[in-house]
Amino acid sequence: MKELQNGCRLAIAGVAALALFGCASSPDTAESEPGYYVTNPDGEVYKDAAGNCWHAPNVEKNEMREECGDQVAQTDGDDDGDGVPNSRDRCPGTPMGTQVDARGCPIEKQAPIVLKGVTFEFDSARLTAQAESRLDNVAEALQSSESMQVRVSGHTDSTGSDAYNETLSQNRADSVKRYLVNEGIDGSRMTTRGYGESRPVATNETAAGRAQNRRVELDVMGQ
Repeated sequence: MKELQNGCRLAIAGVAALALFGCASSPDTAESEPGYYVTNPDGEVYKDAAGNCWHAPNVEKNEMREECGDQVAQTDGDDDGDGVPNSRDRCPGTPMGTQVDARGCPIEKQAPIVLKGVTFEFDSARLTAQAESRLDNVAEALQSSESMQVRVSGHTDSTGSDAYNETLSQNRADSVKRYLVNEGIDGSRMTTRGYGESRPVATNETAAGRAQNRRVELDVMGQ
C-alpha cells in the first residue's frame, strides 16, 4: 500500500498516464481478466508511476509478459516447438511440424475433394469430354468463392514406373489447372502437384481399385 501511495503522489506531480486512472485506489481487480497481472478491459497491464506492472495479490505467477520485464523466451519455453509459449499452450505435446492456432492446438485440415468424373484419355493428360463438363462446375464454384486458394493434385495407379507415374500425374494436374484458367479462374489461386502412385486410396490388385487410385483431388489451402 505504501508503494501505491508513493506512486499516486508521483502521478499528482505530473505523471499523466497514472493520473488518468486516479490515485485513491488501485484498479478494481474483480473486473479485470483473470491472471497474475492486473489488466484493463483491453488486456493492457496497469503500471505504476515507475513503470512497474501491477499484479494480483496472493496469486501464483501463471503468465509471462515481455512488457513487464519477463524473459519469455528463457523462462517460459516452448517444449513442443510449435511456436506457442508453454504459458499459452492449451495443447501441449503437439507433434513436431503440426500446424497450430494461437492456442497451440492443431488446426483441423479439410479432407481433399475428389473430382469424380474428371478423367483422361488412356496414358495421357488430355481431358475427356466428361471431365471438361465436370470442370465447368468446379470453375463456377471457384468463381463464387473468389478468395479461395486451392491445390490441384494428380494421382495414378501403380501401372508403370514410379518416375513415369509421377510425371503423368503432374501433367494431369497441370491440365486441370489450364482448363480452369481458360474458364476464367485466376491461375495465382491454384497450385499443382503430381503424387504418382504414392498415395493410393484402394488396392492396385484389382481393376476397380486401380480406377479409384487414378484421380484428381482439390485441396482447399486458404480462404
